Amino acid sequence: MISFRKISALYCKNMKNIFYNPFIMTSPIVILIMSYLFGMFIIPDDAPFEVTILILNMIVNMNAIMCGVMIMGILIAEEKEKNTLNVLITSTVSGFDFLAGSVLTTATITVICNAAIYYIIGAQKFIPFGQFMLITTFAAIAAITFGATIGLLSKNQITASTITAPIFLLIIIPMFFRGSFFIDNVLYYLFTEQISISLMELAESELNILRILIISANFIVFGIIFGLCYRKRGLSA
Repeated sequence: MISFRKISALYCKNMKNIFYNPFIMTSPIVILIMSYLFGMFIIPDDAPFEVTILILNMIVNMNAIMCGVMIMGILIAEEKEKNTLNVLITSTVSGFDFLAGSVLTTATITVICNAAIYYIIGAQKFIPFGQFMLITTFAAIAAITFGATIGLLSKNQITASTITAPIFLLIIIPMFFRGSFFIDNVLYYLFTEQISISLMELAESELNILRILIISANFIVFGIIFGLCYRKRGLSA
């Protein structure tokens, strides 16, 4: 049975502990510093909206990976590394309670960073805040689900961070190789590319529901993969 009291307790525990975990705190700090540097020194006041959207896209995608994917993976891997997950799972805390607490923790950090990025970069000049948060929150959910799988496959926090590193290719490749068959027909369906397309469309006053549907499909696929890994390994394996 779902216990909101236990989920809330785990959420509060995670939120307190993250301030003492360098593996986790590094991600939002780097994201906010990069947002500030780009917003203050890279984007001129008279820059065309395409420049702002390009920078916004890069940092939002980095946030999805560094916070959404990595932090979720680290939260699960941290409990396994400290051998506290077995204690939690064998106590009155269910696996769902633990996952829900971790998801809420990761979502809080990721969504807050997205909101901060929006204002620091100056995206309010071009994109409505509500629509921006809608798209990026759906993307965060997909990223967090993917991160949960990484946490299952990782033995410790270092492993979780290492596995996440190659995912940054999902940010770099689309920016420099647009127009190729691979990018247009494969990466098009990943949530990172959908963020890029959505931000440009929002700047042109267009909210395309198709983007939300594709990002939601990412969540479903990642959820199925997580379910298969969970059935095979369990949380504490």
